[in-house]
Amino acid sequence: MINHLRRIIFGISILLAFYGKAQTIQVGSLTENDLRWQQVAGLLDSSVSFTSRSFIAPIDFSGKRKDSLSGKTDPFGNTVHFAGKLGKLTLLPVSLIQQFNTHHPYGWNNGGMIAANGYQAIASAGVYASFGPLEVQLQPEFVYAADAAYDTTDVYGSYRSNAYHKFFPGQSSIRFSMFSLSAGLSTENLWWGPGVHSSLLMSNNAPGFMHVFFRSQKPVRSGIGSFEWQLIAGKLTPDPALPYENKNLKRSEGLTSQRYLSAFVLSYQPKWVPGLFVGMTRALQRYRADMDKSGAGFLNKYIPVLFKAFDKQNASFDDTMGTDQLASFFMRWLLVKAQTEFYVEYGYNDYKQNLRDYLTSPTHAAAYIVGAKKTISLKADTYLDLGIEITQVSQSPDQIVRSSGNWYEHTQIQEGYTFQNQIMGAGAGYGANVQSVSGTWISGNKKLGVLLERVNRDPDRHAYKWIDLSIGFLPQWQFDHIILAGKFQFINSKQYAWEKDMNRFNFHSRISFQYQF
Repeated sequence: MINHLRRIIFGISILLAFYGKAQTIQVGSLTENDLRWQQVAGLLDSSVSFTSRSFIAPIDFSGKRKDSLSGKTDPFGNTVHFAGKLGKLTLLPVSLIQQFNTHHPYGWNNGGMIAANGYQAIASAGVYASFGPLEVQLQPEFVYAADAAYDTTDVYGSYRSNAYHKFFPGQSSIRFSMFSLSAGLSTENLWWGPGVHSSLLMSNNAPGFMHVFFRSQKPVRSGIGSFEWQLIAGKLTPDPALPYENKNLKRSEGLTSQRYLSAFVLSYQPKWVPGLFVGMTRALQRYRADMDKSGAGFLNKYIPVLFKAFDKQNASFDDTMGTDQLASFFMRWLLVKAQTEFYVEYGYNDYKQNLRDYLTSPTHAAAYIVGAKKTISLKADTYLDLGIEITQVSQSPDQIVRSSGNWYEHTQIQEGYTFQNQIMGAGAGYGANVQSVSGTWISGNKKLGVLLERVNRDPDRHAYKWIDLSIGFLPQWQFDHIILAGKFQFINSKQYAWEKDMNRFNFHSRISFQYQF
């Protein structure tokens, strides 16, 4: 009997080890960026939505390229097994990203980096370990920024008199994973929605914040299609040492309160339309001191994002409880045979009064992202990847009738939709609209890209328009264990800081180094 029981326990342990996954692929990493164009090119499984990230590797991609994941997470023999093959230990890549601006802060989607002029860097390394369904990933990050002086005005900019440096838990997590599901505690960055350069609700523009989660590890299949989701609850804190990105990089004294965030993303792929993904994201934040005002019951207090009404008529007391809501709906359509994708995300930063309000004023408090990608096969292992994306978060003409304020601010939450004073969604800045066009030549492990970008900063509130026009070059080279990537952007800031005839030149560079053991 005892021997029989031992066999059962051993069998269950092997089953759990098989269904436990591996380390996550960091949002915005060179690996993740490579996977997206490969999927559009038809080189990877088309059932993965790319709207609920980070990925947990090895994801269920059926890759055709040798350098894609294809279930291989240890191309250099970096994993050590123990306890038979129930446990394993892996050294994670060492990463160093350096950034430099010559005139004023520029650049986003850079995690723990801050909006600063001059030199800054972020370094990370770590280890991943698993035993059966238990997985632990420790990948802390260290940020240093010189935070050099730059031209400021009464309405824009502030900087420190000394350098900024800080440790973050970074891309760390502890989780239990089985079959297609995973739950645990994490400080990893997340990216929700189909956007490439921007996301309305969740991106890697700010550092990753501590959150508990319940999520899918890969598409969960059903009789009507497949689903991907993430449900999180986390703590948001300010950084008194930094200015606020959603306040034109001005400081706000006395904002030290912690906030509680409840949020989710859900993506659905209908089985009848291959390559089509539709879904939504929603986030509710509230001061921790006001959480008891949510009413009785665990769900109302800790997971309100699933149960709160979407209209103000049925949530009339939320403003008195200091509650802020953001929500969006998205669609991504992947046309594998045409090596093309189209995507759109449309969101609201406040409740509507009722259904009639949604129908008669669809642009009030709205923002959107729309884009497309096209991959062209040139010859064996050589491709051209083309992309265009438009992000609009400034107020629509509807503001003439009824102003909704900036998309990442709310009168009831003074800090706005931020973590460590950085916007957690589209990171271009306060009310900024962005148009990006890119083209990248890819040959084996080499890439060379060109980026044309136009940023119209908060056009609704100023007499003079501050517009950044830029051209950037994006080389990348991988050899053996090392990946080197760069971004060199030449920026002409017209009417800088909304000052008439104040034109300034800025050079923005970012150099990434990654070593895989």
